[in-house]
Amino acid sequence: MAEQTGSTNPQGRRPTRADVAARAQVAPSTVTLVLSGRGTKLRIPVTTQDRVREAAYQIGYYPNKLIRAVQSGRTGVIGIYLRWEQWSRPYGYFTTLVWALQTSVSATDYQLLFHNARRGVSTEEVFARQAGGLVDGVLILNSANDDIVPRLIEAKLPALEVGDPFSQLPFVGVDGEEGVALAMRHLSERGYRHPAYAGYPSSFAEDQAARFESFQKQRSLLFAPSQGRRMAQGGSGVEILAPLQAMNPRPDCVVCASDEMAYELWGECRRNGIRVPEDLAIVGFDALRGLSPYPVTTSVHTPLLEMSKLAVEKLVAIINGDPFEHGTILKPSLRVGDTT
Repeated sequence: MAEQTGSTNPQGRRPTRADVAARAQVAPSTVTLVLSGRGTKLRIPVTTQDRVREAAYQIGYYPNKLIRAVQSGRTGVIGIYLRWEQWSRPYGYFTTLVWALQTSVSATDYQLLFHNARRGVSTEEVFARQAGGLVDGVLILNSANDDIVPRLIEAKLPALEVGDPFSQLPFVGVDGEEGVALAMRHLSERGYRHPAYAGYPSSFAEDQAARFESFQKQRSLLFAPSQGRRMAQGGSGVEILAPLQAMNPRPDCVVCASDEMAYELWGECRRNGIRVPEDLAIVGFDALRGLSPYPVTTSVHTPLLEMSKLAVEKLVAIINGDPFEHGTILKPSLRVGDTT
């Protein structure tokens, strides 16, 4: 590509669409069509499109995004709404999912605008920030029961759920039930006999309930009969160990709702002289990278990059008025690590 010279413009003046048109020897309207990405659809010759882009590059011309936003009614911005508990940790599932979404959005012409909701913030305040004209669409994460969902639907603001396959919104999620089944089959094959499930207390419970139902089903099919629900709940893996130890019979393996919980439980076991996996095998969820370089937990692998890519593509389709599938559910796999 030729060197950027700016020679067609008087010094100090910002180059205009007319300057590009004069340099490329086309009409100004052709410049608009090509640089807005509509050239191919309107059958403008490829050689003409290349000439326009080359001329724009040479004189340093870039379309005014503010003017385009006013003309089109779009901002080129996608909002991402995070509840307090989703942004307040510097590591874990939501931090990794946000990274994956940023990676996916970087491949589009859109930018992300984050709204990090404060603890206890009202739905109306959150909604006002999302629907106030700053964004063309909204991504929400694992929030099917959040009060923001019916408000987004009511306002007809393009919105998409990432991660939770039980949302009224269009969604891209992962089959958590199959993930638990993979973990339970693996534990059975390794010879463990007394499984338990460890989860978080949460009002966003449909996915966790489905996972626990899968746990109960696989437990009845694959393991020795035992009494009780065999579920321990707590805000962290540190809080989980005591209720696990109180179960009768005491678990020799546990499926955790997240990798954060699995790693925290693993550390608590070490502090209490409980050997992993000899005394207690631990399976996490999501197979996150970066929590520990080595060793790693056995974990259900959630394809976060694929999920994010499909989510961004679907939201862009909704914004553009293109056809889309309401629900997309991806299959997990199992990463076998050092804790089983």
